[in-house]
Amino acid sequence: MNRINEFDPFSFIVGILGVIAGIISVSRPDVAFSTVVLIVAVFSIIRGIFKLTHMTDIFDSKGWIIFNSILDILIGVLMLFNGAFGMLYIAIFFAIMFILDSLTALSLAKYVKNVSHGYYIMDVIFAILGVVVGILLLISPVASALSVAFLVGIFFLVSGILMIVHSI
Repeated sequence: MNRINEFDPFSFIVGILGVIAGIISVSRPDVAFSTVVLIVAVFSIIRGIFKLTHMTDIFDSKGWIIFNSILDILIGVLMLFNGAFGMLYIAIFFAIMFILDSLTALSLAKYVKNVSHGYYIMDVIFAILGVVVGILLLISPVASALSVAFLVGIFFLVSGILMIVHSI
């Protein structure tokens, strides 16, 4: 548990990249949709690798982290090598990723509670919001596809900010 109190440069860099990708997606939705599949695929692969290499060493419960990490990597690779598939189904994949990541964050929040109550509250709030948004995206994938650049931008911003906060 000591590692969570140390500065993590990998999390910090990935967090900054997430924030930059979020700002680009929100500010240029006309251009962002054509590149969003590539951005989401790369971010998903990096995030999955990060969770697989860093999170499994920190927590006792490794099964869910490993499953979630591998799922992030597989979804990222699938979107990376089949752009049409990724564009067609990005709303559904995005909703599933949002829900799974949020459920993972919610299940891991108990470990953060021992280190910082403020981080715990922030993680629980963002995780619950993530589950709600993910369910809404599953209910209306057409609406989410129409605003995918904005939604991905918000996801990148939130994930990036959380990674930066946790890296410090």
